[in-house]
Amino acid sequence: MKKIMNTPETFVYDMCHGIAAAHPELEFVEKFKIVKKKEINPDKVSLISGGGSGHEPAHAGFVGKGMLDAAVCGDVFASPSQVQIYNALNLTASNKGTLMIIKNYSGDCMNFNGAGSDAVEDLGLNIEAVFVNDDVAVQGSSYTNDDYVVGRRGVAGTMFVHKIAGALAEQGKDLKEVKRVAQKTIDNLASLGFALSSCTPPAKGTPIFDLAEDKIEFGVGIHGEPGKSTDDFMSSDELAAKIVPLVSDNAVIKLKKGDEIAVIINGFGATPLSELYIFNNSVSKEIAKRGYKVYKTLVGNYMTSLDMEGASVTFLKLDDELKSLLDYPVNTPALVWGGVADESAQAALEAVKAMAKAIGFTPAAAAAAPKAVKAAQKAKEDAPAVYEVQGKPVFGETINTAAFVEIIDKMADVIIENEVPFCDADQMGDGDFGMSIAKGFKQLKADWATRKKANIGEFLLSCSEIIKEYCGGASGPIWGSAFRYAGKAAGDKQEICLADLAAIMQAANTGVYETGKKSFGKGAVVGDKTLVDALKPCADALEKAARDGKDMKTALKAGAKAAVDGAESTKSFKAALGRAGTVGDKSIGYPDAGAYGLGVIFTELANFICSK
Repeated sequence: MKKIMNTPETFVYDMCHGIAAAHPELEFVEKFKIVKKKEINPDKVSLISGGGSGHEPAHAGFVGKGMLDAAVCGDVFASPSQVQIYNALNLTASNKGTLMIIKNYSGDCMNFNGAGSDAVEDLGLNIEAVFVNDDVAVQGSSYTNDDYVVGRRGVAGTMFVHKIAGALAEQGKDLKEVKRVAQKTIDNLASLGFALSSCTPPAKGTPIFDLAEDKIEFGVGIHGEPGKSTDDFMSSDELAAKIVPLVSDNAVIKLKKGDEIAVIINGFGATPLSELYIFNNSVSKEIAKRGYKVYKTLVGNYMTSLDMEGASVTFLKLDDELKSLLDYPVNTPALVWGGVADESAQAALEAVKAMAKAIGFTPAAAAAAPKAVKAAQKAKEDAPAVYEVQGKPVFGETINTAAFVEIIDKMADVIIENEVPFCDADQMGDGDFGMSIAKGFKQLKADWATRKKANIGEFLLSCSEIIKEYCGGASGPIWGSAFRYAGKAAGDKQEICLADLAAIMQAANTGVYETGKKSFGKGAVVGDKTLVDALKPCADALEKAARDGKDMKTALKAGAKAAVDGAESTKSFKAALGRAGTVGDKSIGYPDAGAYGLGVIFTELANFICSK
């Protein structure tokens, strides 16, 4: 893998600093990975969006006049955390409220919904949300069956939602009206994509899936995941003839002759503009055959998938209202029209002047020195407390707090050691599973001394705070909730027996279920092809062993085996939820990455405890 970068860990930070350096009207809030306008207008509805990085210019490239006020940047292909989004809501709060524009992915929905709920409760903000689901390659389209639980994904059409809602917000309309037009845009959007290659996430170092030279992946999303089918390679005209009817005739927009549309021919990151224009020529001919009227066409990279070769087609059915809002002036790093480009030049000039003034030891710099000293003193005073576990570890038929702390430390080591293998196992998903959870557990080890350790419950709850914030994508809320529910089940116990351990594991499973139910109306159960297929059998095996009077080591081995067997069983059925929920039958033959990961983790932990 060759990429222009420093390290995978700094990939997103360095990119966002680069965006801010090129566009001085924006700022990068590094602590929470937020790219925002420097000046937030308190008298207009604020718009925030975001998601995993790797889709540039989305979403940070659409922050500016006439579009977003802030973009919250997750790790590559991983949703930002609730903490990041919560702070973005706080930093962009306006008198007219905030609209969150959310792509319809599990991690994005869970984290944005949770942050929005907390911001309403804690800060008293007025917040609404819309969910972009323009990808007709999945549920609800003419292209697939309607028996998948996972809904349509948000893809390139999201940019039109940003643009049109942003125009109305810029005109000073209220939150209800901005949400109405955003939802109207979503209701008239349809997209479908194809890939000529996979992509290579920086942390993984290899492509997510392999694709033969004579094949094309049809119906892909924007995370390097496989499509709905693998077809023989075809010409540009043949591709357009296949794709245009699927985008225009589906149940979402139902285009008819004479309808006026806006079109996006969107590149996935590694497709040359020459090829995108060739494909646009093919699509334009198909549109003409069907009698649709093209009002505006955008050709280029708007919602990419790192270095994937391929493209997508988006149609937006227009009326007079949507056309006027589409034409409204916009000035962002990735989209500029309507006579406002000179504002960027003026902002750049002012930034240069400010930089020139700052050169040398000025009175202002001298005045700042004592402030820096005071700030350092305050930081020292505000340093988090350090907590040490009491007593020596006890492993046996009971496990004390000190031993339990060692077990979670070992769990973190196993996850970090398996970061790349867990990513490799996620080839039916986004390819980021290992990276997403490893990031959280790396941070947990870094903050180890600040985790409370008076008892097992307090320790697990303290761990959940870090995991929830730092594990990427859906892993943050899912794993964070598992630890949180487990901590509540453990309570103030300073030692646990086998029955207690079984109850803790069952509680962790309940946490995963409730998190899904809260966000989607359905929690994961065995058979949905998620980590629950390993977690629940493990918990059940421990519970049965406790009832049968088995010793701790025998029970742990049985629980680990049940987890591995449960993960292996996920190869035999298609995903209804979880990481592979959008690829349907193509997931058959592959284990769920989360279930596979738990099988590895529980096996290593059982061996670790039994060795004591």
